[in-house]
Amino acid sequence: MSSDARAHPRYALEVDAEVRTATGSIPARTRDVSRGGLALTLSDALPLGTEVMLNLALVFDEETFSEPLLLRARVVWCTRLADKHQIGTTFVSMTTEQRAYLDMFMRYLTEGKRRAAAEAGTDSSDGSNDDNPFG
Repeated sequence: MSSDARAHPRYALEVDAEVRTATGSIPARTRDVSRGGLALTLSDALPLGTEVMLNLALVFDEETFSEPLLLRARVVWCTRLADKHQIGTTFVSMTTEQRAYLDMFMRYLTEGKRRAAAEAGTDSSDGSNDDNPFG
């Protein structure tokens, strides 16, 4: 799927996360992130429409991490992936502060992708990652 069909570009990103449901917490790992939501891998399948809280720390470089960010999200897809599950979420009811913080992080990813592309001599003007067959 081309980035033109997406509301927000995605960025490959792997950080530890926690998915909190009404029945407990599930350790997870992010796969990609956009201004609209996250894709994560975790041990359990979650039904479509499930409201969750995502707890993650954003990584700016090897030694700089953010304070944990807690975001409300809804599961929009879930697929089996070997012995795990991959879920796609969309953010819901974000506060102005959460949106500003996420926007700052997304700008950081965009600039990093542009710098890396410039150093490699390739064009990556939008910073998107369209290699995910799930979304």
